Amino acid sequence: MIETIKRLKIAVIGDVMLDHYIFGNVDRISPEAPVPVLNVKDEKFYLGGAANVARNLKDLGVNVYLIGCIGKDESANIFKKLCENENINAKLIEQRKITTKKTRIVAASQQIVRVDREQKQPIDYKTKNEIIKAVAKENVDAIIISDYGKGVISSKLIEELRYIFDKFISVDPKVNHTKMYKNVDLITPNLKETQEMSKIEIQNDKDLKKAANIIIKNTKCKYLLVTQGENGMTLFSKDGLVYHEKALAKEVYDVTGAGDTVIAVSTMCFALGCEPTKAVKLSSIAASIVVGKRGTSSVKFEEIKDYI
Repeated sequence: MIETIKRLKIAVIGDVMLDHYIFGNVDRISPEAPVPVLNVKDEKFYLGGAANVARNLKDLGVNVYLIGCIGKDESANIFKKLCENENINAKLIEQRKITTKKTRIVAASQQIVRVDREQKQPIDYKTKNEIIKAVAKENVDAIIISDYGKGVISSKLIEELRYIFDKFISVDPKVNHTKMYKNVDLITPNLKETQEMSKIEIQNDKDLKKAANIIIKNTKCKYLLVTQGENGMTLFSKDGLVYHEKALAKEVYDVTGAGDTVIAVSTMCFALGCEPTKAVKLSSIAASIVVGKRGTSSVKFEEIKDYI
């Protein structure tokens, strides 16, 4: 299977961002205001947003092509360097004033605050065409839409991707963009997103099924994979399939980026022609591994094999 994975090529299109972590200790309160004082011990940068999906695919052994928009700033330089270090082939369009950056300040393994620097800006016609041309040039086997609502993803872009390319398309959704995702193959919302997208309060399995059916009806997607944290994940299809996989994680350290891992693994499996239930099983295993790691993490296929 590993050799087959290595021949696979998947494009990741969406909102890229730089994840910045500042680690330290807190042993006193500031005399200036009732806030903790962090004594900084370390800081790290990671690929975030759509770029973390690409990183997950790369670590799985997939040939990945990342397409997104950055700014003309130091964060962009760090971001490009990280892509080089991870050997991720990327088409980065300088369409922003600033690169999206999320700084998480962590004291004794506990995140105490997050600081966001971002510019929500819809892409223009020229940028949309650049994205389409970039996908056409690479001859990919599948496309992942990673939508964080920063402006890269639009209904027109998805419509053209569907019309021009006969490829498996999956979406990590933004709830207020539900109408954009018409006729895609797979959507992977978490439980909160599923409630908001369906406008159904989910308290039991019956509510979950009702909510999933509403989303499938409204988007006409083939599959809906709802991730539910400690309660596992459930796959629904427009043909009536309902398949639940229990959560496998023995210890949860950090859930950051777990959704990126799920859409990466599930899309890889569908692109390989795996049975839907197998795609869910492997996604669940991958998620259980990644939540046991600190920070925005990824999982290697060898780790999944070892877990099995």
